[in-house]
Amino acid sequence: MRSRFNQSKSLSFSFRAGYTFSHLTDDGIVNTSDALRASDFQAERARSLLDRRHRFVFSGTFQVPPYLGKLSFAPIFRIASGAPFNISLGGVDRNLDDVSNDRPSFKGDIKLLRWRHPDQPIDPRIMDLFALPTIGQSGSLPRNAGYGPGLFLFDLNVSREFRLSERVRVRPVVEFDNLLNKTVFSFGAEFINFNAFAPTARADERQAFLDSFLVATRTLRPRQIRLGVRIDF
Repeated sequence: MRSRFNQSKSLSFSFRAGYTFSHLTDDGIVNTSDALRASDFQAERARSLLDRRHRFVFSGTFQVPPYLGKLSFAPIFRIASGAPFNISLGGVDRNLDDVSNDRPSFKGDIKLLRWRHPDQPIDPRIMDLFALPTIGQSGSLPRNAGYGPGLFLFDLNVSREFRLSERVRVRPVVEFDNLLNKTVFSFGAEFINFNAFAPTARADERQAFLDSFLVATRTLRPRQIRLGVRIDF
C-alpha cells in the first residue's frame, strides 16, 4: 500500500506499508549437516530458523512546513512474529550414531516451549515433560520446536536541505537506529541445551540451569546515532 500527499508544497508526505504472511520449512541443511536418524532428512522437516510467520513494514518520508524547520523525517518501522529455535542435548550422543546432534524426548505440547525474558520465571511443570532418550534411541522432540521472541525495530532519518547556490546543495543528516532503544531479544542460530543432571548434581547447578533454560541470551542492535553531511554539486 502506497500513498502520497501534498498541500501547497509546505506539507507533504509519502508512505509505504506492507504485510507479509509466509512459512518457511527446511530439513536441517542450514543448521546441521546430519539428520537425527541417519539419512532420514524427511523426519527433520520443520520450521526453518529463518521462518517468521508475520511481518509488517512501514516506511515513509514526511516534510514539515518552513515554520517548523523544513525538516524531512524518514521513519522505518518493522515488526515480526517470533522465529523458532532448536533444543538439543548439548553434544551428548544418546542414539550412538557418533553424531552429537541428539535432542531430548518431550511428552507435552510443544507450544509450551516458548522463550523467556530474563526476569520471567520458568513454569516448573515444563521440566517434568522432558526426558533423556534411552541409549540407542533418538529423542521425540522435533527440530526447531521452540518459539522465540518477536522482532520490533524503529529507525528514523532526519535531514534538512540547504541550497548554497543554483547547483550546490548541502544536506545534514541524523540517523537513529533503534530510536526507542528497545531491547530486541534473539536466539539467532544458537542451540538451546537441555541438561539432565545426575543425582549428585549440586543445588546451585540445578538452579543455574533453571534460571537460564529457554532464556534468550542475545540481543539485536542497540540505539545508535550517526551524523553526516551530503553535498550535491
